[in-house]
Amino acid sequence: MRQFPVILIPPEVQRIAQSKPVAPELNIPLPSPPPNQLPAPIQIQEAIALSFGLIAIVAIVTLVAKELGIILLILGTVVIVLRIRYQFLTYKRRYQSHQNVLQNYFTKLEAYSREEVSYQQKLAIAHAPERVLEFRHHQFQKFFAKLPPLENLRVLTNPAGLELPTGQDQQAIAETIYNFGVTLQKHLSGTLYQGCQQYIPSIDYHWAPALTYVNPELNARIAIEIANSSESAASLTQNDLADRSLVGSGWIIIKFAQEQIRQSPASCGKEFAKLLDRLSFEPSVLEDFRDIPDLVPLKR
Repeated sequence: MRQFPVILIPPEVQRIAQSKPVAPELNIPLPSPPPNQLPAPIQIQEAIALSFGLIAIVAIVTLVAKELGIILLILGTVVIVLRIRYQFLTYKRRYQSHQNVLQNYFTKLEAYSREEVSYQQKLAIAHAPERVLEFRHHQFQKFFAKLPPLENLRVLTNPAGLELPTGQDQQAIAETIYNFGVTLQKHLSGTLYQGCQQYIPSIDYHWAPALTYVNPELNARIAIEIANSSESAASLTQNDLADRSLVGSGWIIIKFAQEQIRQSPASCGKEFAKLLDRLSFEPSVLEDFRDIPDLVPLKR
């Protein structure tokens, strides 16, 4: 079972449609903030911890040797007093050092902020919609320039000129596709053609879509195919092989069911406009279909 519309896009075209210009780099790292705690004249918690530690050690040593415990108590007390005295004498230097570190941090943070603002501005310019579109179109031009020119194209003129599958009401289907093409062409800057035939030697098959969209600026081509419900299994297999070959050679294919073209031509046109917008071929076209309901998928 298949769900229509079917959209087939070459992987390279999908990649280009999602690409963006190379973003500028933010070369300056975010500075690390300094410690929040201000230096104190005396580290009271440290002094308390040292005092309790000394008392515990002295108590243990005193159980073994009372004289040694007294000596340790005296020496430990002297060390703690000297430690406190050292902290008090070095407070101004430590405070000034902290202020210097803090000032240096704010200086670096200010420089980082200026650099980030400049980076965001450059990024906004590089990834502006018009720049992105220009970048993608440049890549599309290089990609589609490698494809051979199309032959046997003719503009929409006469429904009788369409080649349709046998066993169908030729005139009715021809008029439906013609009217769909004429209506859709009013919104496009690219051109819709009929009569584009491609020979696929790998499966010995002459392939011809109902309509062919060609973007002259990019040389991009999209085949619009109309699938009927009476195709045999062998025909479906051959079409699948043809699609695989065509997509591999740079074709974009969108397939609608005949019922969709007959019953919802405007919604089919919107689906095609969504494809053009998705690929950045003609992003402005979708706006023309803003009030048109989305195409209901059809499974068969």
